[in-house]
Amino acid sequence: MDSTSIDEDLVEEREELIVSNSQPIIKKSHFLKPCVSSIEGFEGMLRPAPSPDLKVSSLCLSFSGWRLPNRNFKFWVKKMAALHKPTWLKSGIFEAIQASTYKIVKNPSLILSLAQKWCPETNSFVFPWGEATITLEDVNVLLGFSVLGSSVFAPLESSEMKEAIEKLEKRKQESMREVSWISSFVDDELEHEAFLVLWLSKFVFPKSRHSISSNVFSIAVRLARGERIALAPAVLASIYRELSQICALESTQNVYLDSLFKLVQIWIWERFKSIRPEAKVIPRGKHRIARWSGLSQRFENVGQIVLDDFIWRPYIEPLKNWNPPRFYLEEAKLVRIDESLNGDNNAEFISFARCVRVSKLVGIGLVENYNPHRVAMQFGLAQDLPDLVTNHSSNFTEKEAWDDYNKSLDGLKLYIPSRLDTASVAARYQDWWMKTVSEMRKEPTQIFNVNSTVDHYDDSDDDVPLKIVPLSQVLQRLGGDGINKAEHLTYKKRKLACVDDDDDSAMEDDDITTAQMFKSRKKCGDEENTEGERSKLELDNNVLDLPQKLTETVATEETEQKIDENNNLAPLVASNGVAEKEEDYVIDYERLKQRKLAIEELALNLEARILKVEKTLVKIKQWRIRRNHTKIHVAA
Repeated sequence: MDSTSIDEDLVEEREELIVSNSQPIIKKSHFLKPCVSSIEGFEGMLRPAPSPDLKVSSLCLSFSGWRLPNRNFKFWVKKMAALHKPTWLKSGIFEAIQASTYKIVKNPSLILSLAQKWCPETNSFVFPWGEATITLEDVNVLLGFSVLGSSVFAPLESSEMKEAIEKLEKRKQESMREVSWISSFVDDELEHEAFLVLWLSKFVFPKSRHSISSNVFSIAVRLARGERIALAPAVLASIYRELSQICALESTQNVYLDSLFKLVQIWIWERFKSIRPEAKVIPRGKHRIARWSGLSQRFENVGQIVLDDFIWRPYIEPLKNWNPPRFYLEEAKLVRIDESLNGDNNAEFISFARCVRVSKLVGIGLVENYNPHRVAMQFGLAQDLPDLVTNHSSNFTEKEAWDDYNKSLDGLKLYIPSRLDTASVAARYQDWWMKTVSEMRKEPTQIFNVNSTVDHYDDSDDDVPLKIVPLSQVLQRLGGDGINKAEHLTYKKRKLACVDDDDDSAMEDDDITTAQMFKSRKKCGDEENTEGERSKLELDNNVLDLPQKLTETVATEETEQKIDENNNLAPLVASNGVAEKEEDYVIDYERLKQRKLAIEELALNLEARILKVEKTLVKIKQWRIRRNHTKIHVAA
């Protein structure tokens, strides 16, 4: 489908079978265009596939575009802001310049771990649970770059602007480095333009070899005169291009990455709660990026972390001293875009429209595809089957790509979802995604699960010991169709209640320790095996054995640790089975009692986790049954 003919309206409204955190229901939903009409026999949908595993340790990468602000630059920012803040607000760069003054500590392994999931064909990250990507919304909110304005390559309009560029070119020959560049323009008539040249060269379009780039001279001159320029699409196009380049690397290549990869790292921290450092409180009047300034990665070995706790809409909630953009509404709203109105509110709605519209991104000398319809849940909309936009970016000139991006939206209807809406997908999308994942990998993997995202995050999970495996990993290790396991959970619960006949007293479920649970399961398993149910038992044991073994390991390690700490004490019972000393017996009896309580506490935590797995799998089974009934009803 040609991206220039995608929309009369940006969003399609229709009734569809929807999967969310509750039971699947048929309801009226809103989907980003373009989406396909049917999954049956449709070959135009692009099935994304992540890049093969990169040998990160052998890659020779240099994040040359990752520049840190020094004291001289910060001083120059304060001076220029005092003189030119109104101009910066008019040109839409005030927040972007302020955001450049914060130090984001680089973690290459974190970025490269995410880069392995990049799909160059779709410009999106491919996870077992779905697609996600860095969007224009992220560039605007996190770095402050404008989505609206003229292109980065627009021609100069006056001879006075051309003369300013000639003067900058002459000064560049005399001072190439940052320090000499700053000193040569102190209190000069071109100091403002020179400052913007340095800012653009270092923090917007950095190059690996030189501090000052001639490519940004015309942009700086236009910004200095209050012209608004769409820097966000140019910055994002560069990031897309270099993420794709990383995926094509061989281990022997040396690559300099000039793009703003600090945005990629901040995007990870904003979206994945389990691996990010604890964010700071944003100082009053400062940019959102300030919450990550100076922080280091929470885990060093990030390659072993499962990225399954994605936050679809991190910017909808107000933070202390920071308010979300005004297009995040309390109640959903259908608005008609009028580009003739230049008010702030209307400009924000137009910005949101640009963020959700499929288009081309134009950078300095490059063009990239922008496919927000593949990640509709990041904008609060329901996800449907994404149609294929056939015209590849390489077929477009910069002017053609810009005309596509800047296509008039006047008169189009735009649906603005409520910021309280939760993530949801069409049932047919979930079916398609499950097939897509099975084709991507030979081994069984996670199915698309909206409930695994942080939009439906359960705070009670924070108290679960780290040794307990998350639901997503349990399903991943099970393999096959996780729905079949739900059919045996009730059966398994009865087995857990079995107690050895040799025990002196029966136990309630809440009092079963880890060792007793294992023993009762083994006994019940033996009985079932004699009745010819061996396969059913083994299949069902997979649900519980993994977290069970982990819990036993935790208990064993804790017991061994306590014994090691007190290894100078006399043993409780001699080899003949007789207590050696009464005082030793009393002391060690108390220790054994404490260890038993600790093990029982672990067992209770495990049972709570198992019940959560049971409820989740039963919900999945109920959804499958209801979906089949719906298909039968439609066929009838």
